[in-house]
Amino acid sequence: MDIYIKDVAQLIQNKKYSEAITYLNNLTEDIKKNPTSFFLKGLSYLYLNKIDDSIDNFSYAINLNNNNPTFYFYRGFAFSKINNFEKTIEDYEKAISIKPNAAEFYNNLAGTYYTIGKNEKSIENYIKSIELNKNLKQPLNGLLNVLSQTDEIKYNDSNIITAHKDMKKIQLYYSQDKFIDDLQIKKLLQDINKVLDKNFNNLEFDKVQTYREQQQPPHCNRHKKIFNEANIIPKHCFGCYKIQIEVSNIVELIKLYIVFDKIKFKYNNSRKCMIELRSGVSGNYKGLIFSDSIKESNQILEELKGILKKNFNKNLNCKIKRGCSEYYVKYPDYNRLDNKAMEYDEKWKEYEKEFDEKNPDLIFDKKSNPTSEGISLFDALVFRNWLAFAKLTGDETYKNISDQVFHSKFVEKHLQLKQQKN
Repeated sequence: MDIYIKDVAQLIQNKKYSEAITYLNNLTEDIKKNPTSFFLKGLSYLYLNKIDDSIDNFSYAINLNNNNPTFYFYRGFAFSKINNFEKTIEDYEKAISIKPNAAEFYNNLAGTYYTIGKNEKSIENYIKSIELNKNLKQPLNGLLNVLSQTDEIKYNDSNIITAHKDMKKIQLYYSQDKFIDDLQIKKLLQDINKVLDKNFNNLEFDKVQTYREQQQPPHCNRHKKIFNEANIIPKHCFGCYKIQIEVSNIVELIKLYIVFDKIKFKYNNSRKCMIELRSGVSGNYKGLIFSDSIKESNQILEELKGILKKNFNKNLNCKIKRGCSEYYVKYPDYNRLDNKAMEYDEKWKEYEKEFDEKNPDLIFDKKSNPTSEGISLFDALVFRNWLAFAKLTGDETYKNISDQVFHSKFVEKHLQLKQQKN
């Protein structure tokens, strides 16, 4: 028994899922009807994205052994892949009732509640996951994201919640007609550090972008997966434009963050500020504003240039781009903004249709709320990663705004990878 389990587990680990199923089908009848056999077959079908077959086999395993939390957990995950969140929650909660100290179970349950817009339940379960395993990164990332999109937080029994609420009390002073002084940024970071140092010794956070999402995100995970798997640019991306604003240093990036937090656009455009860790992509610090057409982008850019000139006392490098930078290497004409720009290949439509039929979870519209205005704990921890990046890249301006030196293993690792590839 142990030998076949080891063999199948090895095949699954090596991503030979079809071979694992064949192996299981060729076992003797008594072994094939063992709950572990059904579970391993369900796992193989899950990784092959054959969700109905996966659920069937997990269910067979549960019928034979209804006291194994892992069986319920993976069936719940399979249900989430077809957007059956009622069944997902039911299975996750059953798994938790059997094994109440599994941090991963609470993390997945929290993520499901976030997906359907139940932020309070999401927060509660993320915190439980963190309490059970402080080294697990996913629940912290998930919790800080949900907090940044929740205006009224009832849950109080957590230093993370306390820090986030204190962070939201910090005022961002801004006028479209006034220069943003460096001393204002230094004072902002001092206020942030007081909150962080009071509540945490060293809180690692592996995010380097701040978001102001006003609308439903446009299924970017779906689009990038299609491109990575088939070298196809999805049709949606041919109507996706962004204004890219490049700034020179960490001080200007935090100033741009303030502008993005406070500025109001007619179309409620989403925007983000980021450091650049991708190989082959130029620039260290940038902000992006997303729009649905060149006309809309031009209108925003015309309005924005005058505001930025006053806020920064100089002209910033602003330009309109199309879609994601990753597409440009394969399709250089995709980034053209004239009448010679690449157009969508209608032959790709059938692939997209088949992809969506196999991956309904990637086209599900999450019930997420817009990002709340003002500093969040998410933003504050991203700032520290930006400061670590500045030091690592030789941007000495960080010394003008921060008396503390910060380190980030995440940023350091990705910078090394970027330098190796470049």
